Amino acid sequence: MIFPPHPQAANFISAPSTTISRSPLMRGADASSRRPQRLVSNPKTRLRPRFPKHSKKKKEMPSSCTSSTARIEEIFDDSENDSSLNTKPPPMADTPWSPTNLYVPPKMPPKTPDVFSTLPVLRDTYITFTSTEQDNTVRKVIPLLSSRDDPLPNLKRKIHIEFLEAGLNEKLPSYMTVLDASRPWIIYWCLTGLSLLGVDVTIYRERVISSLTPLQNAIGGFGGSHGHMSHLAPSYAAVLSLATVGGNALSLVDRRTMLKWLLSIKQPNGCFTVAVGGESDVRAIYCALTVISLLRLPVPKELIENTLEYLASCQTYEGGFAATPGGNEAHGGYTFCALAALCILLPPKKLNETVDMPALVRWLSMRQYAPEGGLSGRTNKLVDGCYSTWIGGCWALIEAALGVDMPLWSREGLIRYIMAATQCPYGGLRDKPGKGADSYHTCYVLLGLGNAMYHHTFEETGEEAALEGEGLPLMAPFRWKGSKVVPGVETLVEGFEGWPDMRFGDEAPVTVSGGLKGDRVAMCHPIFNIRYEMVEEARRWGDGLVGF
Repeated sequence: MIFPPHPQAANFISAPSTTISRSPLMRGADASSRRPQRLVSNPKTRLRPRFPKHSKKKKEMPSSCTSSTARIEEIFDDSENDSSLNTKPPPMADTPWSPTNLYVPPKMPPKTPDVFSTLPVLRDTYITFTSTEQDNTVRKVIPLLSSRDDPLPNLKRKIHIEFLEAGLNEKLPSYMTVLDASRPWIIYWCLTGLSLLGVDVTIYRERVISSLTPLQNAIGGFGGSHGHMSHLAPSYAAVLSLATVGGNALSLVDRRTMLKWLLSIKQPNGCFTVAVGGESDVRAIYCALTVISLLRLPVPKELIENTLEYLASCQTYEGGFAATPGGNEAHGGYTFCALAALCILLPPKKLNETVDMPALVRWLSMRQYAPEGGLSGRTNKLVDGCYSTWIGGCWALIEAALGVDMPLWSREGLIRYIMAATQCPYGGLRDKPGKGADSYHTCYVLLGLGNAMYHHTFEETGEEAALEGEGLPLMAPFRWKGSKVVPGVETLVEGFEGWPDMRFGDEAPVTVSGGLKGDRVAMCHPIFNIRYEMVEEARRWGDGLVGF
């Protein structure tokens, strides 16, 4: 069969077409059985050349080859006229992200700043056990802080509440038998943590009263467990626990015997012993003054005589405070106790007359590490979540003493460390990654989170200092006020506008518990470490008493 010629074949054929060679078996066959002939184009009559030919015209040399200045001008002129450069920002999506809409990507959290995601530039090359432990801690923390998916996790409020409620409602494990002498402390840690998370802890009032009643001794004060002698530490925790549950719970305390017991452990040098015949340090002073303040006890001259001088003598050459005078090491816990005790006795602005403030500010600043953002308690020690209170709590007192309207420490650093590195997946908060959660760290890490969220000021009224010899209750610690507005700080966490009430600018809060939106915790008193309203209720209760 012979195929008819293509209608446009004449345009391509300029010579007789060549036949395709046939096999010997096809020779002699009829022409109708031959294969169709192949059309071959003529190169001379192609519609267009396959490869374009370059023009042989010599290009002129640009002026930029002879002048560097001209070349720079040419580059800028070309960039302005180049329409391929897109200098406008990409358009925003018209449709907000929704889990059901796969075509609109979700909002990504902002990238973690380099200061919290990279190692410091200057590092000590001398390797010690401490430096090795520091490196190991940083290796665990950096991946949590710099996570691209969630560098600032939500506050896991629900599981933290369940963790703390278990400490009050369930039988404690056998390994906690060593804390039998700290029963008031366990109550305080759990109650304070729950109140910070927005739980109404007044439901525990009757149980707290019944639990603490057998721990109060006839000579005054509370012991750590049944049959234990009175001690300032459990007495402090017991009074704070009673103030936390509110109502008339503080009426459990025998104020008359408490005052007699406090006078019996007061030392001539201005300090207190923690118990009769026990050790004395600034921790004992802070506990004693807290009990005196919240119970609205009268203050005879001998109760606070030489106390200011003793506290001032505990400041070390480093700038922080030690447990006692005489060259001991500065420590975060003792520093907070010393500053808080001073602020119970004096308005904060008078701290400048008693304390070497520049040295103290320098030492406190050195307790915050990068890239972790957390706080340590001593020089060359690791960050620990509990120092969010002991070191972080000092800054409110320092800022009030100096009257500054600018942040003196990185609130963002502490917030990032707490949210990313201290929350345990099964509930509770911890020292650092790799450690377990407990009620102690849960309480003080949450208090530290509040220290980073809020700003505290002192209201001058002229009634702050106790009048020696007149036996009046202390007034200074009840003049503090808290605020959500932090001077000099527009956003607590860079890139997270509206935090802790919002996430990524969303109007809807993440969670609501006890009136607390998003990741917010309740505001606590900077000296007593319980909520402001509980301190005020205790003050009104005490002022309504007539005598003992």
